[in-house]
Amino acid sequence: MNVSVRFILSQYGGKVITKEELEKICKRFEVNIDYLIHHLISYGYVIRILRGLYYVKTIEEFKLKKALRPLEIIGLGLNRMNVKWYYGLFTALRLNALTHEYFAKIFILNDSIYRSKAVKIYGEDVEFIKIKPRLTEFGIVDNGEIRYSDVEKTLLDFFYLSRYNPKLRFTAKNVVEEYWDRINKGKINEYLKYYPKSLRKVLENEGLL
Repeated sequence: MNVSVRFILSQYGGKVITKEELEKICKRFEVNIDYLIHHLISYGYVIRILRGLYYVKTIEEFKLKKALRPLEIIGLGLNRMNVKWYYGLFTALRLNALTHEYFAKIFILNDSIYRSKAVKIYGEDVEFIKIKPRLTEFGIVDNGEIRYSDVEKTLLDFFYLSRYNPKLRFTAKNVVEEYWDRINKGKINEYLKYYPKSLRKVLENEGLL
């Protein structure tokens, strides 16, 4: 383990580091930035979250060849970026203990990041869905690195997003029908204030309000 790597693990272990911070370290230790990043990733010292953003393993994690769960690592990265975000849709169903079914993707709803295709983070397919900032400010269970929509917001998001994503429409209807009896109607009415008025009409037409 060279001096620059030892420094990074000692100062940033268990945290997220940016490319800009790595560049400063490279100047200090006179190391090429591209070489250092390649070295850190290939030897398993860091995990790439997004472009220019990396999770640094602790020395213990590196020795034991393990790290935090993907959801925690991704959450650390998004918090570092100051993005308004939460795990939603199928990921939120699992985090709310509504289902134990495994879904192939992790869904992140946020106000800043959009990707046309799922991206690979720590071996997981992650889909970023960009929404209006006001839709990130309510109905969130916040456990620090793991933020996710509560049951009511999750179901409303299914209906809301299915209007713009044809592939989600059939699934959304089935999901909402399966879990609607578990919702708090008071919360639903409160949350609907943040969505377009047309969403309330959709729910009324479906006989859900």
